[in-house]
Formats: sequence, C-alpha cells, structure tokens
Amino acid sequence: MTAMLLLGVAALAWGASWPAMKIVVSQMPIYSFRVLTAWGGGAMVLLIAWLMGNSLRLARRDIGPAFIAGLLNITGWLYFTALGLTMLPAGRATVLAYTMPLWAFLAAILLTGERITARRLIALGFGLGAVLVLGGDDLIRLGAAPLGVLATLAAAASWGLGTVVQKKTVWRTPLLTVAGWQLLIGGAPLAALAIAQDSAPFANITMQGALAMAYIVLIGTVLGYWAWFRVLQLIPGEMAALGILPVPVIGVISSTLILGEPLGWAEFAAVALLTAALATMLYRGTRP
Repeated sequence: MTAMLLLGVAALAWGASWPAMKIVVSQMPIYSFRVLTAWGGGAMVLLIAWLMGNSLRLARRDIGPAFIAGLLNITGWLYFTALGLTMLPAGRATVLAYTMPLWAFLAAILLTGERITARRLIALGFGLGAVLVLGGDDLIRLGAAPLGVLATLAAAASWGLGTVVQKKTVWRTPLLTVAGWQLLIGGAPLAALAIAQDSAPFANITMQGALAMAYIVLIGTVLGYWAWFRVLQLIPGEMAALGILPVPVIGVISSTLILGEPLGWAEFAAVALLTAALATMLYRGTRP
C-alpha cells in the first residue's frame, strides 16, 4: 500500500509537470531548462537530506552505480527527450517516452532474471494499450520524423534500463543522498550542452515561466524523484514502471485544465485501460 501511494505521488508530480514544461520551453532554451531541473532538483534533494541528518557522502561502493544510474535516469532521459522535442510535437513525444515500462520489463528479464508471468504481461498490455490510445492518430504519422522517434524511444529505453540498475543495486548510502547525487551527476553533460548551444537563456522568461520552473524543480523533480526512488526499494522495478503509466493521462488532463487543451474519448479510454493495468498488477489471487 505504501508503494502504491508513493507511485500516486510520483505520477501526479510528473504528470502535472507537462503543462508547466510547455510553459517553460516556450520561454527558454531546452538544454538550459533541463540543467536547471537536474541541478536545482539535486541541490534541493541534498539540502533536505542534510536537514534530515543524512550524510551527503556517497559510500565508496555506491559511486560507480550512482554514475551509471545518473547517466541513464537523468542524462539519457532528459537529453533524448529534449532532442526528441526539437523534432516532434510534445504530444507525440510524450506518448513515445512513456513506453518506458516496456523497456524496464525487458531489461529486468535480461539483467535480473525476473519471471515472465501472465499477470505481468496482461498488465503491461493494458498499460501500453492505453498509451497507444492516448497517442491516437499521431502514432500513424510518426514516420515523418524518424530521428525524433528514435531519440524519444532512446529516452524511454534509458530510463527503463536505469530503473533496473537502480533496483538491482544494494545502496549503502541514504536514499535522498543517492537521488541528489544522481541528479547532479546526470545534469553535468546537460550543462555542457547548454553552454555550447544556449545563449541568453533567461531573456524571455516571465513570472508565469518562473513559477512553472519552480513547480518543476520542487514538485516534479524533488518530490517526484524522492517518491520514485523510494518505490524502487519496495517493489520490483518493472512493477514500479507499470505504476507510472498514468502519467501521460494526468499530463493530458492537467494540460486541459491549465492550458485549455482538448479532452476527448481517447483520454477516457486511456483512463479505463490504465485502471485495468493497475488492477491486474495489484491482483494477487485468492489466498487460502
């Protein structure tokens, strides 16, 4: 039950970040936005860890896994989604990005020997069906921008693999410290890209954009990643990955409420399929 509540927190935090992200990327370059997200969130997470009395030092055995997981969970995800957004509309990129549970599922089978069960396959099928419905006609036209498609799928695969690495590692460092360092490590390559490609990143920022940025850092990043990393300590990685399938739906609904974007039958169908996916994932059968 704790894991499910934390998954709900992460899904709400990340889902509501999409309309905020749309506001920010219309006012500042994408790479500067991403490095602010990673480093701002990382600094806040480490501050919270320090205030809670946790050590800010990574245990020696955790340094290597933290670098690998940071590059996959943060750099790969943020870089490739940014690259995909330069070539695809945000709606199409979002649909592709949240195929992540499929990649986490496959990575878990290959790397950790997780069992393939009918329940997990059915849940995955329902969830990915919801993502496909949510994409609708956009998926039919994805061939018009193959590099954008590949970039966004690379983002999903990177996060999926990072989820398995995160779950497989026996961390000796407190959870919040690990999360903070992964954000700082993952943001370093993005900072290099921002310096090389972005000029005058704050020239067009407004109060609305600044507030949206604050939400993304404090809620979408700090709260969202804390809840996500905690979930990975409690349940298998591919099961946790299924739990974030509501994020695209939450993103669409929050965009409707905040930005006035349309809400139609596809969104309602996706909600039904995602409910079926989560119900299947949680069902354990009748016990004696």
